[in-house]
Amino acid sequence: MNLSDFTIDDFTEIDGGQSIGKVAVLLSMVNDEYDSKIIDAYKNEGYKAVITRAGGKGSKLKDKVLRNCLGAAIKGDVITESVQDQRILTRCVERAMIDFDKPLSGISGAGIKIGIVSKEPHLAVALYGKLGIPGLDVDHEISGMGIHYYGLSKR
Repeated sequence: MNLSDFTIDDFTEIDGGQSIGKVAVLLSMVNDEYDSKIIDAYKNEGYKAVITRAGGKGSKLKDKVLRNCLGAAIKGDVITESVQDQRILTRCVERAMIDFDKPLSGISGAGIKIGIVSKEPHLAVALYGKLGIPGLDVDHEISGMGIHYYGLSKR
C-alpha cells in the first residue's frame, strides 16, 4: 500500500463520521496552496471553516493568535459575534496553546498556521507551526488543539 492509496476521509473519520478535531488539525497542516480548496471542500460537507496565521514570540504570539482567531472566525462565519461564541473560541485557543506556554516559546520566534472549524454546536481550533531556536539553524515543530462540544449558540 502507498500513501497515495489513502483519502482525507481515511485520516479524519471516527466511527463513520468526521472528527471535528482532526478536521481542524488537517486545516492547520495542509500545504498553503491548498488552503482555499480544502476550506471549500469542508464547506460543501456542512462545516464552517477558516484558516489563519499568526507569528511572534512570547506573550505577543499569544495575543496575535487569539486576535487572529477571533477575527478570522467571525469574518469567516465560523462563529457568531455573540459573547458566548467568542468565549467558546477563546477557550479552544487557550487549550490549543498549552504547549506554547513553555520557556522556548518565550525566547523563540514562531510562525503558526491555525485551522478553525465548526459544525454546530461544536468548535475546534488547531495550531501547527515552527519555533526558531536562537543561535541554532533548527526549527522546532509545535502543535496544539482545543475542542469544545455543545457550546456554540444556535443561529
